[in-house]
Amino acid sequence: MNLLTRRRFVELLAAAGVAATGTMALGGCAQQEEGPKPADGQAPETVSGTVVDAKGNEFAIPESVERIAITCNGGTTHEVAIFGAADKIVAQPSMKKFPQLLKMYPQFNDVVNAGSFDDLNIEALVATEPDVALVGVSSDKGNAQIAEVGIPTYVMLIGWAAIDTLKQEFLNVGKILGNEEKAQRLVDHWNATLGDLEKKVAKIPAGDRKKVYYLSGADITKANTGDWGRTWINAIGADFAVPEADLNGDVTVEKALEWDPDVIVVQGGSNLDELYGAEQVQDLKAIKNKQVFSIPIGGFWWDRPSPEATLGFLWLAQTVYPEYRGDVDLAAETKDFFKEFYGYDLSDDEYASFF
Repeated sequence: MNLLTRRRFVELLAAAGVAATGTMALGGCAQQEEGPKPADGQAPETVSGTVVDAKGNEFAIPESVERIAITCNGGTTHEVAIFGAADKIVAQPSMKKFPQLLKMYPQFNDVVNAGSFDDLNIEALVATEPDVALVGVSSDKGNAQIAEVGIPTYVMLIGWAAIDTLKQEFLNVGKILGNEEKAQRLVDHWNATLGDLEKKVAKIPAGDRKKVYYLSGADITKANTGDWGRTWINAIGADFAVPEADLNGDVTVEKALEWDPDVIVVQGGSNLDELYGAEQVQDLKAIKNKQVFSIPIGGFWWDRPSPEATLGFLWLAQTVYPEYRGDVDLAAETKDFFKEFYGYDLSDDEYASFF
């Protein structure tokens, strides 16, 4: 593997504020024979092209990426795994929220957790000797800490993605990891899936479009008003329940009653009985008609940007417009995705556990 030289490793630790005398006690720091160096003593740096990250920075791809640190969620681990680099992840936040992912990649149970976003253990991160760090667009402080110790840093979109920018990120990460062919296959899958969906929902008469209210928890005031949620709902031919004028204001029970959605979708893991049992919302159309649904969690949350989010679009379309279920076999689509992109044969029981 293309590890940092021990000299460079000590320099990084020193930059992170760790005494050099303590580095030898860390153990497991692989040594390799050092090749010729320039006069300043630094190892020569080579790159294999550039890509532009979520901050608009031009990122020079290291010639060899064998050790990857991740400090964000947002499907980043899933992108790396799909592009064949799961075994190269040496640091990342815990993946315990995603039992299916851990079942497919049990090695993630043993990966160093050096923190996430702005809450980092920079010494632990440096000790993993990454060739590159994949970081989130919302954590400028933590990202700066990583850049300061000399680790090449690529900024990921996480929850700030749009469909087109997410597809471009797939291509960029695929290029960084040397698997552009798989990245293009993933983009082709997105184009085909969403293109077919667009044709079908275009046939929905304007008067038959349903209003969907997207919640981040089982509380009628916990509206999720992010751009991705609006994109997700609009893409299946439905209307986002929260009006533009209310996007930045406080959500109240009174406003929710005024919006009176046809369907409510709630992020996975929430207790829907709490929402159904809330006295204040009993007059809502979605409550009266039992149209409240928990969003599935597969390898990742299906309502958030990630490689498998196409399955979330299909699920939402079938949930909001049940007549669409006759057009797509969601179980078959899910198993096909897991087979093609994760290289995993998903069982019926595993599929059922997503819901």
